[in-house]
Amino acid sequence: MNATDASLWRETFTYLASVNDESIFLKEKIQSLWLIYGGDLRAKIKDDTLILEVLRRALPGYNGDGVTLYRGESWFLFDQDKIGFCWTIYEEIATTYAKGLNAVESGGVLLKCYAPKEAILAAPESGTSTGHEYICDPGKLLRLTTQGLFPKL
Repeated sequence: MNATDASLWRETFTYLASVNDESIFLKEKIQSLWLIYGGDLRAKIKDDTLILEVLRRALPGYNGDGVTLYRGESWFLFDQDKIGFCWTIYEEIATTYAKGLNAVESGGVLLKCYAPKEAILAAPESGTSTGHEYICDPGKLLRLTTQGLFPKL
């Protein structure tokens, strides 16, 4: 994934966004791949609107109730209103990201929100190491609040 040029990823996502037949997407496999490589892809593509368009088509969706979710985000992205797609029901996991990986460049922020069912693009995969992550449309999340700020590492 990292050996592929960013422009090729952007072209690929542009193509996927134009596909009219959603049956071509292996939605559960794409969900698994996004949970592993989504952050790297997002950094390469640098177009959350395009990414969101593809994720809406390519992910399995969600039919459950709304849930309260948490995310550990970098202060830099939060300050630019570029909140990421992956969220968890576990505050302690989100805090780990806010204090750690997402605090490296600018410090971290722990976020809390309510995700109505229409904001959730995929529910956690059961029986996997990523079995706590919801993939969401950040623009549809409600009652977003900061729960804590953490220094730059």
